[in-house]
Amino acid sequence: MGFRRHGFGASGCAVGFLVAFLMVTVLVSDSLWLPQVSVLPMFRLTNPKDGLRIQLEGASTRNKTLIIGAINKASVEDDGMLQLFLQSMREGEDTAFLIRHVLLVATDQIAYNHCMVLQLHCYQLYTDTVLLSPALSIQSTSLINLASTLTLFLGEVLVRGYSFILTDMNVMWLRNPFARLNHNGEDMLLSGDLYNSGLCFVSSNTKTMALFKQSYAVMNESRSMKGDDVLHLMRSKGFIQQLGMKVGYLDTSRFTNFCQATLDIAKAATVHANCCPSNNKAKFADLRAILDVRKTYNNGTPNVTFPAHTSCAKSWKTHQLKTSLQAAATGNKTLVISYLNKAYVEENGMLDLFLRSLKEGEDTAFLINHLVLITVDQTAFDRCKMHRLHCYRLVAEDLDFSKEQLFMSEGYINLVWQKVVVLGEVLKHGYNFIFTDIDIMWLRNPFSRLSLHGEDLQISCDDYNGRPFDDSNHINTGFFYVASNNKTIKLFDTWFESRKTLERMHDQDVLVFLKSKGVFKQLGVSVRFLDTLYFSGFCEVTKNSKEVITVHANCCRSIKAKVDDLTETLEAWKKLKGTPTVGWPQRRACIQSWSA
Repeated sequence: MGFRRHGFGASGCAVGFLVAFLMVTVLVSDSLWLPQVSVLPMFRLTNPKDGLRIQLEGASTRNKTLIIGAINKASVEDDGMLQLFLQSMREGEDTAFLIRHVLLVATDQIAYNHCMVLQLHCYQLYTDTVLLSPALSIQSTSLINLASTLTLFLGEVLVRGYSFILTDMNVMWLRNPFARLNHNGEDMLLSGDLYNSGLCFVSSNTKTMALFKQSYAVMNESRSMKGDDVLHLMRSKGFIQQLGMKVGYLDTSRFTNFCQATLDIAKAATVHANCCPSNNKAKFADLRAILDVRKTYNNGTPNVTFPAHTSCAKSWKTHQLKTSLQAAATGNKTLVISYLNKAYVEENGMLDLFLRSLKEGEDTAFLINHLVLITVDQTAFDRCKMHRLHCYRLVAEDLDFSKEQLFMSEGYINLVWQKVVVLGEVLKHGYNFIFTDIDIMWLRNPFSRLSLHGEDLQISCDDYNGRPFDDSNHINTGFFYVASNNKTIKLFDTWFESRKTLERMHDQDVLVFLKSKGVFKQLGVSVRFLDTLYFSGFCEVTKNSKEVITVHANCCRSIKAKVDDLTETLEAWKKLKGTPTVGWPQRRACIQSWSA
């Protein structure tokens, strides 16, 4: 096709714009019912002398094609995405001249003013309701309003006879991509896989005009559509084909993105910072690193590869954790947290037994809705999702937690320290929680027994001396409640940092050490030690089934032994609950596990 200095023919599609008009297809039936509307029912020009015509004429090539991108307040700030976008074009291979063919559509006054200062082709876009927000989530009402308005705008561009290339601002143009495209008269060129490349091309003709016009009409009838689902349905329903449109797909080895495992620096024409959860700082850091490496490659340095997008990876983990916490928390931002690895999720294993105790316990079944499971390998994550639970996938570099970790083994110690890190993050997000090991049977709702009288921390014991505020109690970190505040956040930071001076120690032993050194008092953390009559374990077994709330398989070395003895314990409790005394099983499997 050839996008050359004397005019371009076609190119790719940006998520923000593509989703803007593709989102509507969820509501379109197989019969393709589409309401008829005028093209511009709410579109307003900022220039009474038709500023849009002036900008289109100024930006387009001789064959009436131009590049369109949207900017807002966030994208034009220092270290904003517009800065990188323009830098990529200025420094790319045969791309600098393309800047004069870019029309920037500003969604707020600050972005428009900044565009004008840069002496670029600028157009300010308004809606009839609210000025578009600078930061939008993929499912927000503001994004849907933006999608509707942009669809309307792009339809007007097509009606005026202009074809366009849509680009997200978080797309780096490393090379002039258009000589590498195969264009055979397609009405649209889209991404070649489920991950959008950040680019698309739309040709101005009666078919594409009808698509945008009808899409805007349907979009106005629904304000709750998800872009990813719609894009999938768009293709699977054959909507574009039914309109008689010819569609081409882009080669993702050249139109690359962060969703792909590897990027080839010798082939890539564009790189899109998708698969990065709405974090402009993370996107900026990783895209800037790509531009730096590209410059090194262009200077002739051999064996150069694109860097891993580490900032986006970290941002994604934070986003996933935050999403899980929001979904699971109660109204006062409290939840239950545990963690899983592959060894815990085998069928009829520890996870199944733990969930069974919640389902069969007294006033505990509803707590499953407020449970977040931290999974440390893919098998555990998949099993968690199969149960339709709230799941967070922890990825720790150079650590493999997929196998059973015996008590006090190196893998076990690494696992528990990763737990401390995540729990500290939960507190920093403002959530209170009960942490529970998965090898604990929840026989009754513990919140009814926890004495929430302002305590910052309430923690279970292996041995309880009868005094709830006595630091000499021997604690167990398998079950504890923590309130989110500055004191507990500092405690968890101190706890984790202390591992450096207390090497190869269990997190529990480190916390015991900190307690003995008076760290709780130094930080002002109020602590209640939980009575083993209620919060029992195999180290010190309760003698009253009428009062017992939880039973922990502590003082036990292997998962199989824990499952065997906890199963017997759960069955015994179901038969004898309400009886003042109960003869618990002898925990033979756990006792034997120490001699194995």
